[in-house]
Amino acid sequence: MMNRRSEIENTGSIGERVRQARKAAGLSQADLAERIGVSQPAIATWESGVHDPRRVVMAKLADALSISHEWLTAGARSRSEVDSQAAAAYLRRPLRHVPVISFDSAAMFAADPNADPHQMAEDYISVSASASLLFALFLDDAAVDLAFPKGSLVVIDYGDKWPADGNYCLSAVGGKPIVRRIRRNPSRLEASPSRATFDTIDIDNDVEIIGCVRVSIQFH
Repeated sequence: MMNRRSEIENTGSIGERVRQARKAAGLSQADLAERIGVSQPAIATWESGVHDPRRVVMAKLADALSISHEWLTAGARSRSEVDSQAAAAYLRRPLRHVPVISFDSAAMFAADPNADPHQMAEDYISVSASASLLFALFLDDAAVDLAFPKGSLVVIDYGDKWPADGNYCLSAVGGKPIVRRIRRNPSRLEASPSRATFDTIDIDNDVEIIGCVRVSIQFH
């Protein structure tokens, strides 16, 4: 499939992206409506931001306009379709196929932020997430077992290297990757163990944030 994203802006609402892609394809609203089996007023309604296309129609639009479904659905929602329930935002996020890598491989991201986790993948897991720079690893660390029991799979957003206070992050301490809760003022890494006591780690030149924990999954 041809990708027209380079021809159009990477901003705007879903309706604006439909309009941009339609014009880039040289189609009228009537032409596009005929291609996907809807009325011309339906196209006009979407492009004006009154309503968004249904999910099944999104796929037809992406195919008809030779654009990425992910790019189209990443647009802002229309003014009349603000999330009315907790599941709405989750269901709208794209499905990512996240590479599962080893802890040793994760350490490479401290030295090379452009490392490709797909080159290190031992497996994959599907996750619904808005972030695209993701990898996952299994965690077995008594220092954070209160938050992440042994065998938990944690998904790391390595595009976000500035976690908010109280969030968990993957850091390299002396070149060794660890997961800890970050605290600010002063900046430090704290453990969350169920039993033993672990030292707090001050964030200094020997500590580098690799990314934030976005999702944790427990297998039973």
